[in-house]
Amino acid sequence: MVKKNYRIFVSHGGDDKWVAEQIARRLKNDCGCEIFLDVFDVEKGDDIEGRVFDELPHCQELVALLTPWAANRNWVWIEIGAARALGLRVVAILYGLTLADLDKEKGGKAFLGAKNVVEINDVETYLTQVSRRAAK
Repeated sequence: MVKKNYRIFVSHGGDDKWVAEQIARRLKNDCGCEIFLDVFDVEKGDDIEGRVFDELPHCQELVALLTPWAANRNWVWIEIGAARALGLRVVAILYGLTLADLDKEKGGKAFLGAKNVVEINDVETYLTQVSRRAAK
């Protein structure tokens, strides 16, 4: 039985909205998680910054979709850093770049290491692991 209060914050750059939506849908529908994704949960005129910082403490995990576009978005890194500061599990799904790219160009290893990273082609493994965590 899935514990309905396992909540995941999905972080992404605006150019990656569609892929982030697909990941969020899979986390919700296949893993039974509650999801916070700005596309679904933030309306026009909302205080986005306030919503982000209000929501993060209610999550157990943050998954960040990191693409060449998202890696250049300050807010993605702010959300990752805030999640780390709160002690949340942080997982980055890499699409179109590698951990070495992040380290070389973005200093990504300050927040991420090999244990925090999933390649886009290994998302099914990640979803299986999330399902197990959500069921506990």
